[in-house]
Amino acid sequence: MLHPHLEAWIIVAKSCGLTTSIVSNGTRMTEEWLTKIRPHLDWLGLSIDASNDELHALMGRGLKGEISSGVSKHLERSKEVWRLAQRLGYGLKLNTVVTSVNIDDNMAKLVRALKPHRWKIFRVLKIKGENDERVDPLLISQGQFEDYMIRHRRILRDFEGTKIVGEDNDDMLGTYAMIDPQGMVYTNLHGRYCYSDQSAMEIGFSSAWAQVMDGFSTIRFESRGGKWNWSEDSAKRIILPVMDEICEEPA
Repeated sequence: MLHPHLEAWIIVAKSCGLTTSIVSNGTRMTEEWLTKIRPHLDWLGLSIDASNDELHALMGRGLKGEISSGVSKHLERSKEVWRLAQRLGYGLKLNTVVTSVNIDDNMAKLVRALKPHRWKIFRVLKIKGENDERVDPLLISQGQFEDYMIRHRRILRDFEGTKIVGEDNDDMLGTYAMIDPQGMVYTNLHGRYCYSDQSAMEIGFSSAWAQVMDGFSTIRFESRGGKWNWSEDSAKRIILPVMDEICEEPA
């Protein structure tokens, strides 16, 4: 939301026939912005890691001034953005990263209240050269992550309308094709980011992708359910455009 060209990128992506989605902490998502961009933005994902802001403060999820004071109002802000987006008819996805801080938290009541179409749960991932110095105290085991998933699936077994999707570390490595704000294409199959030598804006996405595609696994991508049908996988059967055809290089 801080990038000055984000709005234009969403509009162009939509015009290319893509299903458009943004994952955010909700900052700067005003009612005016959400209303204006709605014809071009299909899905909104909000990052909410805990059922209360005491845990968010411990995890560093909040505004800079808040965290320095040891508090957070992240959940409060997210709920307001969620309410606005729900009223405007967005597809809604909840993203949660499970760490040593929130491993025992119970998100069931919040999930029932928000009613997301999709709840995506990640195990905190260590990326060499990116978060080495900060992430170690937050790491959890595969068993702990599985326990978190089992517990919430059991509690929410009678709750229809939300698809719960878990992504362990192996599911995330090499299964995302990413572009940074400078247009560099990158992947992470080997536990570190591998960037293209040149920006996609300079040489086009296909050429930039060719420089890093060895860091992507089609098999892993498909096994984690990457080919999700965005138009059908929701409780309310909302009809949203799926990827049709991708724009070629600009003329």
